Amino acid sequence: MTKPRAEAEAQMCLMRQGFATLFPRTRRTVRAASGMVVRTESLFPRYLFLQTDPALQSLEPVRSTRGVSTIVRFGGEPARVPDAVIEQIKARIDLYDGFVRLAAPDLAPGTPVKINEGPFSGLDAIFSAAHGNDRVRLLLTMLGSEREVILPRSVLGARI
Repeated sequence: MTKPRAEAEAQMCLMRQGFATLFPRTRRTVRAASGMVVRTESLFPRYLFLQTDPALQSLEPVRSTRGVSTIVRFGGEPARVPDAVIEQIKARIDLYDGFVRLAAPDLAPGTPVKINEGPFSGLDAIFSAAHGNDRVRLLLTMLGSEREVILPRSVLGARI
């Protein structure tokens, strides 16, 4: 576990000490005062993965590493993430830019969805159709009638 917004610093310091790390990041488009901006965010805020064998490499230096808050433990033992989970995360990392690509949910027309971001945040809608690779057409009930809106796919939450 890292200090707030110190994942990159912790990763760099741990790598200098000879530890293998994984710091999965993603890009997300958000509305800002200046318009829509693309932000780089940690896929798991305040966490990064450390690969080591405690029998071969002491974990003591990790706790005092710049940017590190603590080592996550369960019952006194360092938490272990199954190799299959790490491999699935690595498989989603784009080799071109190094960011994790999150799969958009597969939706069929008529599927109820919730909007999680933007001016329609919190509203329920009905998926109508895909509109390009990263946008969707949704039907919203507003002011007693249905309206079709086109929004980024990233604003959709879980199915209702």
